[in-house]
Amino acid sequence: MSDKTSYSLVAANQTSFAKYFATYRKNIWFRPSWASLQEMMLDASDCYWIYQDNQRVGGISLTSNELGSFFMIPPSTLTVDMVHFLKNYAIQNPGGQSKVDAYNVLAEHIDVLKSAGFEVLNTRKCMIRPTEKIENDLHTDCICIKPQLEHLPSIVQVMNESYRGGMDEGNLDTYRDDVSYYFEHNRQDELLNASSVLVDKKTNEVVGFCLISMWEDIPLVYDIAVKPCYSNQGLGRYMLSKAISHLEGFSPTIRLFVTLGNKADYLYTRLGFLSGEETSHLVYRVV
Repeated sequence: MSDKTSYSLVAANQTSFAKYFATYRKNIWFRPSWASLQEMMLDASDCYWIYQDNQRVGGISLTSNELGSFFMIPPSTLTVDMVHFLKNYAIQNPGGQSKVDAYNVLAEHIDVLKSAGFEVLNTRKCMIRPTEKIENDLHTDCICIKPQLEHLPSIVQVMNESYRGGMDEGNLDTYRDDVSYYFEHNRQDELLNASSVLVDKKTNEVVGFCLISMWEDIPLVYDIAVKPCYSNQGLGRYMLSKAISHLEGFSPTIRLFVTLGNKADYLYTRLGFLSGEETSHLVYRVV
């Protein structure tokens, strides 16, 4: 008789899976209630129960090459053998995967995944703050205007200059898609009026922006950036303070995400944002 542990995956009923997810997955993104945690998973696809020796021990969102937002059911804990099973399951699916990504990995699971051959690509955290009126004037040669679709190319250029060589560096197509998505899905006056585009009065050049979106019924800093040559002038602080002030009466709180190592983390903390727990994106490279 073999003593080797047996693992398996079983497709989950979404309603039942959402209930377990809301109970056992940490509320690291400051979702307002247990019900909101459950609601976000009711429409999720590719959800599976993890079984160990015919006993349900956890759940995971799993596609052909992605592991996402898994949770364990006490008293079970994540093990290296279990991660190897999940990784191999993803690799063996059709498609000839060259890598397997693991998203939104909690801090207590990092070492287990690393022991199974995964490496950390980046780590992020959610931050939250109450909205309130804040006095903060714009003491520069810039003016603040409401974002419009016509600003898209200029915003993309600010992103390209600001993120170059940093933790959040992407490419022009990614930046363009992100900004296009913002304008397509955020048309409420309250959100656009809380957002900012900063223009140099002398050159008429867009030098910074802050876009406020709506995520799960709470305002979110969708993106914020300032051109490097205009840094250390209080422009980021001004735009965030404007959003915090303008949204009072519309929402009690505002959230944002920040990548670990981003210098803006210091500004957010100085402005009173509270940090949630960190989650990481890891990758296993198939050799």
